Amino acid sequence: MPPQALAAVASLLALLPHGNRIELQLDRGSAELTWITPSTFHFRRVLSGPLHPTTEAAHEPVAIATEDTDSQVRLRSRLIEVTIGKQGLKVSVRKLDGTLLLLDLSDARSEAGGVVWERLAPAGASFYGLGPRTDASFDLGGKSVRAEVPFLVSTIGYGEYHPGPGTYHFDFTHEQRYRVQGPEIDYYFFYGPSPKEIFEEHNLVGNRPEPWSVASERFGSWATLKASLLRMVHGAMSAAIAPMFNLAAYNTAPPELQMRARQLGSLVARVTPGTVGLSGFRKQLDTFFGSYLAELQDRGFPVWHPLPLQVPDDREGAFHADEFLLGDEMLVAPFYEPGDKRNVYLPRGSWTNLETNQVTVGPRTIEVESKSLPVFARNGAIVPLDSPAGMALHYFPKLGGEFFLLEGDIAEYSQVHASPALDFMRLEIESKKDRDYQWVVHHVARPSSVEFEDRKYREVAELGKLTDRSWYYDGARNNLHVRVKVKAGEDCIINLNFE
Repeated sequence: MPPQALAAVASLLALLPHGNRIELQLDRGSAELTWITPSTFHFRRVLSGPLHPTTEAAHEPVAIATEDTDSQVRLRSRLIEVTIGKQGLKVSVRKLDGTLLLLDLSDARSEAGGVVWERLAPAGASFYGLGPRTDASFDLGGKSVRAEVPFLVSTIGYGEYHPGPGTYHFDFTHEQRYRVQGPEIDYYFFYGPSPKEIFEEHNLVGNRPEPWSVASERFGSWATLKASLLRMVHGAMSAAIAPMFNLAAYNTAPPELQMRARQLGSLVARVTPGTVGLSGFRKQLDTFFGSYLAELQDRGFPVWHPLPLQVPDDREGAFHADEFLLGDEMLVAPFYEPGDKRNVYLPRGSWTNLETNQVTVGPRTIEVESKSLPVFARNGAIVPLDSPAGMALHYFPKLGGEFFLLEGDIAEYSQVHASPALDFMRLEIESKKDRDYQWVVHHVARPSSVEFEDRKYREVAELGKLTDRSWYYDGARNNLHVRVKVKAGEDCIINLNFE
């Protein structure tokens, strides 16, 4: 063992609790563990001298049971158990049923002006994240990565974030372990178990991501468009949720490239349009984006949901970093190469192509050919689309659905719900402002009646003749359109009968 490794080995002498913060008294160096929630803790350690001061905010008290043995101490919340070895301070984390989550395999040692240590990579576990990358898949296995964002998610149910300044490097080239190299030992551990719960815990500790530029090239190309798409999806999986995309790089691009850049850029919340401009689809998404930007602030979710975030049990999704879900409702697969064809992976469930209204049942990979942006709505989704005349609520049965529309000018939520049951369906709008709505219910038979209580809605022969409390059935597409003008504070209920 080299001399520098010997110098790093410390012994734990005592625990000194200070509320949620537990000071670890060592014979050399300093360390502490602070509980943020029963799922999350912050561990800091220096190999020599005192810890630098921290501005960690106060948190709600977390009840912890402590067990002290000759070789280790155990700290148990109502969700996880943390074990710290008395010799070397190696950390392990388990669920209360004993399932291993995280395990330090080596003592920390000084190296290259920082600290290095190794952790177990359990069999069957995959790791995602570490910032914007251009890899075709999310899995970090076999790779050595300089982390632009040192946020890591494991498929066994935990995440870790290293907030210290400086460069972090993660090495996953060994099959059974991974190596962490950084300026210091300073990380948050988040127990999920789902990726979305990990993101929520990460958001709770106040790690607000700074806006970051997707690309720096002055002139766009097909290669930069592909790299931009992949970087934004990988960034979303790394909680880098504030990308900035500048379409001005494509101002003088050929028409096909410019069109595809417009389609991609129009789905980015922070986009500079340049002369390329934004798509008509983007202009329909103002309310949709507003609702999800609020979720970004409140829960830490990206507006773009990578497949491993949205469908973590579908391991095939980890091989498709070139597509994502826009919110929970729509799977989007942008074009990034010349030609109008590309393959799209659809996870389990029923998916409706918004352009063709065709339904495809996943999981499967299909080929799509289109000049438009490929967008697929999942079964049970309600997709709100703005228009100058009002708002269309596209609903895709047969699962029930709901959507909360953030009314940004009054800071309240309108709510829309859809509940199917055999030969009956209930549509409901709880509107916080006056608005002209049009329900578009896809893939249904012609109803025998559209009504609420004693009021029957009037059927019209053409879509263009829809007025308040009337309906039109598009037999060619099997879509039902119902128009209602709803007042602020009104609860508008529509019953569809298919007897």
